[in-house]
Amino acid sequence: MNYRLKCFALSVALFGVSFGPAQAASVSTKVEGQFNNSQENACIHVSRFFYLTDCSYARTFPELLGNEMPWTGPTVNPIYYAIGGPENDPEYEPYVGDARIAPSLSGILTIYDQDTPDPADDLISAQLQVGPAARNVVANVNELTGAGARPPRTVFTWSKINHVMSPTAVDTATKNEFGGVTYVIASKGFPERVCLTEDQADCFPSAKAPKTTDGQDVDAVWSGPSNVGLTREEAMDGNVGATTIGFMHDYTCVDNRGGVTCPSHNVVWRNHSEPAPGVQGESEAPGLDNLLLKVVTDSEGKIVTAEGYWTQEYYLAAGPNSMNVPEGHNNSWQGGYLSVKGVAE
Repeated sequence: MNYRLKCFALSVALFGVSFGPAQAASVSTKVEGQFNNSQENACIHVSRFFYLTDCSYARTFPELLGNEMPWTGPTVNPIYYAIGGPENDPEYEPYVGDARIAPSLSGILTIYDQDTPDPADDLISAQLQVGPAARNVVANVNELTGAGARPPRTVFTWSKINHVMSPTAVDTATKNEFGGVTYVIASKGFPERVCLTEDQADCFPSAKAPKTTDGQDVDAVWSGPSNVGLTREEAMDGNVGATTIGFMHDYTCVDNRGGVTCPSHNVVWRNHSEPAPGVQGESEAPGLDNLLLKVVTDSEGKIVTAEGYWTQEYYLAAGPNSMNVPEGHNNSWQGGYLSVKGVAE
């Protein structure tokens, strides 16, 4: 099936055609919330091999070649803005406290009970919509280290991103205080939320996270690593969750390098198929590479709340082989945290 037909099939799915397991009883709930805070956090391979720091979410790489590395925690980069503002200019330099926004998230979550009384075999699917928003991102942090360096920045926009998560098996299902079930999709467990040392209300992803170029010159910005990591890639965390297929409507992309990084760059999204792990220099599709979910239902099976960590995972070609992951694996990620509540209809 070519890409145009795939997009058509995705649009059909998003407008109400059931794609759940045949004969399975299901409960669907309308949900609303936010896709992320106003910025993403990240951990790119440059931190490990060049700055000799561990930027992972869960202290995944405590040493390198037998030497202990300091843990700085996730770093900051991509930021969201409203469409049409001055922040959509790739020459704009973001700063903490500017007009950044948290993109909206809405849609439907569905629980399939498989016609059995045991919630452990239930499945969860989702049809979600993100935005509108603009995403402002530095495409190469290496170029920020030189004196007077001009950040290679890209801004792309969309009126909405449609995400489809096909029915996915849960990893755990436990009774909760609402008379329903709390489901988790995360093979190694749902991560603890990491927050800032000086402000426990400011949690991942934070605008005050350290920069990649800070290197080891970071004094405990994060209070401590999480119990488990965020990424699907086994060469990083191997905490496998769900995935989504995404499609951006009314997509635009502009950079300050005359089309050099737009749209052909790891941290830039564009509508195409997801790059295979280990492929370098290929833009990410808008779908989520990993989505770790915790879904809380009530006694009627309706969604009370849902929260999740999401990542886009890619390969950054840098450093000697002794400091890199095996061929065919990813070594870097950008991501965030989403949250929604059930909406009565």
